[in-house]
Amino acid sequence: MIKAKLISVLLLLPFILIGCQNNNLHLSKDVSNIEVYKWNSEELVVTIDDKEFIDELVKELDNAKTGSTANMDFESPDFELHFKNENETLLEIGYYKKVMNLDVEGRYWDYSEDTMYNVELQLPID
Repeated sequence: MIKAKLISVLLLLPFILIGCQNNNLHLSKDVSNIEVYKWNSEELVVTIDDKEFIDELVKELDNAKTGSTANMDFESPDFELHFKNENETLLEIGYYKKVMNLDVEGRYWDYSEDTMYNVELQLPID
């Protein structure tokens, strides 16, 4: 009887863990580079093409806890990030140099969704 319960729990555990994972970004393609612009400007600061860094950031954002900024008044981000696959823009989000506490603590803000990501990973820029 105990073996049957243990086997049932072990069989259900993967489904429970899969259900707890976030999937925030819904990207249709892999990100090949990230263009970093000054906020509210078309001035390109840098293009990040470090695949290892990009993969880590995308994974963290995709699985991050998020918070709503819909009814908040706060300062604008320092930079705007364009996540791209070759020349196609997949995602645009804001980036703060300092960690912000907007329902969750993080640096990345999806202004189109009023969502702050609980990700503190710094961009490799000055």
